[in-house]
Amino acid sequence: MIVDVVQIASFTEVTRTRELSYPGRVLVEVGMDLNPGDIIAEAEVPSKVIMLDVAKGLGLPQEETKACLIREVDETLEEGDVIAQCEKTLPRLFRAPVNGKIISYHKGQIALATSTSKILVYSNMIGKVKEVIPEYGASLFTQGSLIQGMWGNGFAASGTLQVLDAPLEVSMLENLTSDQVVAGGICMDKEFLTGCQEKEIAGLILSSISPDLIQEVQAVSFPVVILQGFGEIPLAEEIFNLIKSNNGSIISVNACQRDNLKGERPEVIIPKEEGDLERVLGFQKKLEVGDRVRITSGKAIYQVGKVVELLETEQAFENGLFLPTAIVKLRSLEKIKVPQQNLLVIG
Repeated sequence: MIVDVVQIASFTEVTRTRELSYPGRVLVEVGMDLNPGDIIAEAEVPSKVIMLDVAKGLGLPQEETKACLIREVDETLEEGDVIAQCEKTLPRLFRAPVNGKIISYHKGQIALATSTSKILVYSNMIGKVKEVIPEYGASLFTQGSLIQGMWGNGFAASGTLQVLDAPLEVSMLENLTSDQVVAGGICMDKEFLTGCQEKEIAGLILSSISPDLIQEVQAVSFPVVILQGFGEIPLAEEIFNLIKSNNGSIISVNACQRDNLKGERPEVIIPKEEGDLERVLGFQKKLEVGDRVRITSGKAIYQVGKVVELLETEQAFENGLFLPTAIVKLRSLEKIKVPQQNLLVIG
């Protein structure tokens, strides 16, 4: 079975591609150093389009209209400019009714963009430009620690990592500054989020958060990455140790929303120059014996273990379903049966 992967590594190579969805202008060059707020590329896209029936306006069949055009796709027009003209017995002109840009012509009709909006693609990480993708964007590269999470609120930033001891309390915010990314455990207190907003911190990394605070965490102006989920889920020991060992380091936080098509997850990157290089897995992989996994549902939810066997036949579970099953050995050495679909590989 193919299952999702969450990547956690103390030192690895990280390459990320940032691209426009429409062709535009790339603003970076190979070798440039970037921060999360730097713009990679920009493009002007139509935000309002009107259709002009040129064939009807000239009184011609659709198939005869194209020969009468004197303007081409991508040309910019001003109100009153002639778009097409017919020089038969009764000459006729077809003029632009408003300012705009021709974006297409099909079967006697012109699509005219009367207004545009600018779309931007940001770096969303600390890194270096590895390769430029003409008209669309670039691939970025860095080395360091990588910690991926389960949920993000859509922002990105960088700052100095400041680790707080659990449980998180408002009093802990007293000495924080706006250049710090705060990392903590479980957040169940709305006042803590309010305090972070007032302090204008650079970012927030949490093990878990109360489901009741989803609206509040979506409303803050800084990136928030939830590493393990919603509820009272303590931070896994290996992740806590990795974060704690980098206290005071400059880090980048990309609290992007999870995208299965692009293989993106919210993530924390801690750039480093040296370390023992670890291989990280892709966004998904085939579940195999030996994989380190986190259980995502059931009585052992959020526990970590190792797959020691993949059963050949589907097994019955309490919900009455027969499902592909793995035997997982927990850190307590207990072995349990888990539906393969309820496992997340830790890369």
